[in-house]
Amino acid sequence: MIPDTIDAMEHDVSTHAAEEIEALRMEVARLTQENRAWARNMDILRAAVKTSIDELDTMRLAETLARLAAQITFAERATVGILEYGSVVAQAHYPAVGAQEGVAYVYPPELKRGPGTGLAPHVVDSAQTLLCRNPRTDPSLGVDFALRHQVRNAACVPVLNHQSTVIAFLEVTNRKAGALFTQEDVRSLEALALASSVGVQRARLLDRLSEWSRSLEMLLSFNAAVNQHLDAAQLIRHLVENAGLFLKADGGMAGLLVQAASGEAEMVCDVLWARNAWHDWQRRWKSGEGIAGFMMESEFPYLSNEYPSDPLADAELVRRFDVRHALAVPIKDQSEAVIGFFKLHRSTPQTPFNWQDAAFLESLANVTAVAIRNAQLLKALEVRGQEIRALSANHVNRLEEERQHISRELHDEAGQILIGIKLALQVAARQIPVGQTSLRHDLDELRDQVNQATKRLKDLAQWLRPPTLDQLGLEVALRQLASDLKNRAGFEVEIAVDPISPRLPQSWEIALYRVAQEALTNVLRHAEAENAQLELRCAEDHVSLVVRDRGCGFDPGTVAGGLGLLGMRERAGMLGGALTVHSTSGRGTEIRMEVPRP
Repeated sequence: MIPDTIDAMEHDVSTHAAEEIEALRMEVARLTQENRAWARNMDILRAAVKTSIDELDTMRLAETLARLAAQITFAERATVGILEYGSVVAQAHYPAVGAQEGVAYVYPPELKRGPGTGLAPHVVDSAQTLLCRNPRTDPSLGVDFALRHQVRNAACVPVLNHQSTVIAFLEVTNRKAGALFTQEDVRSLEALALASSVGVQRARLLDRLSEWSRSLEMLLSFNAAVNQHLDAAQLIRHLVENAGLFLKADGGMAGLLVQAASGEAEMVCDVLWARNAWHDWQRRWKSGEGIAGFMMESEFPYLSNEYPSDPLADAELVRRFDVRHALAVPIKDQSEAVIGFFKLHRSTPQTPFNWQDAAFLESLANVTAVAIRNAQLLKALEVRGQEIRALSANHVNRLEEERQHISRELHDEAGQILIGIKLALQVAARQIPVGQTSLRHDLDELRDQVNQATKRLKDLAQWLRPPTLDQLGLEVALRQLASDLKNRAGFEVEIAVDPISPRLPQSWEIALYRVAQEALTNVLRHAEAENAQLELRCAEDHVSLVVRDRGCGFDPGTVAGGLGLLGMRERAGMLGGALTVHSTSGRGTEIRMEVPRP
């Protein structure tokens, strides 16, 4: 009896031990699976953090994040949209649109919240995560949307910046193997969004810096085009092509205001720029006809991001070139009268234009208007010399205004944005774990680059139009010019300036300063001199400016004057004065400008 009891007890113990061992084995398997999942997610999040270091542009970053979002949630499809002022400026899908896993929904640039519009508009509007396990009952999707895009379940999370503003969204659709997305998937997606926030901001900031750089180069290029004396037709072609390339437009056109045989004013266009080529495109518009005619009446820019349905649209443009978005601005002369227009187009896959684009194009139109007007007047130079000189003086004044405007924009707008970048990087640095020394080092290097860019922008703004010239007068501005040349190039300028009281008119100060600036720049570039002397003398009836050096010199009789000398002579002539150049090879050069004192 006792042996049977002992055998039974041993059997029970053995069975219980086996059960416990099996339970432990299952627990170990579960923990191993969880650890592998955590390790996998950490690898994905590490890849997301790396995007903050890699110099990815906005589109490549969106493609990378779409792939990571699909991987971290085991989703069949993923969509990433990056926003700018609430509009989608970059959108990527994983797998690509049209893949076998289903038809991804391409969100329009302007997100509109409503039934059947997808999750992203709701997430962007509310800045809250959405998880949809049953699209048939979820009003943000709806049955039609779910059937059309084969959506079984979906989740979408916002990407927020340090000000809690939505800057992007991550959306995943249809968990693999027919499963449903879980709260754990949502948390993983939110962690990915958090890790990618800095990368999104950095990509957009780098894009903006690149755009500002191209914008500045283009503005300077148009200023140079003014001095090339191109005719009006060449100028507006130059304007359309370069502005289109800068704003990534598919095409564009431009026209000038002419007097028709009937005496009525008309806008006339001869060519169309599309698909990187010029096409014959004869069009004429009277006041009120088409977009060009509308601007003749309104004198305001025209923005149409639903061009095919626009009542002023050109149907042939839509049919032949798939124009979806259009932006047009008037070209105005100095009296604010419309003398022409130019218009840019984008096709269906591209993002819409915005009013910032319009403001940029207007700045180009302002510069181009001066050039067009000068080109028209230069044709009558032989019989209208006096009028040409007056318009040339106005052109110089307009260039000074543009320089002052560009300088102010660089100092106030771009400078403040760079400061914002630096602050954002400081915030990002504080969020980096202590052990991530490599990432912290990379952010420190990026801050140094931002500091250097800020200094370069400040120097460029100073060179375009020093604020001391307007605020403290010519004497202080000349001394600062000499100091800047010494600090920037190690070039010594001995300066002697008579006190000026009362101050000269602004046009006199600007002309004298620009001549001194151009003359000293020429000495630095060409004279091979160790130093230069600058003198400003003020008599009762005249003002004289002298810049001399003991450099290599040149023979004025054999060397043609460049644009620099012509510009200096033009400025002296504007004030009723004269500019003389005395130079001898091997013995240096003296440039003297004398103008009557106002």
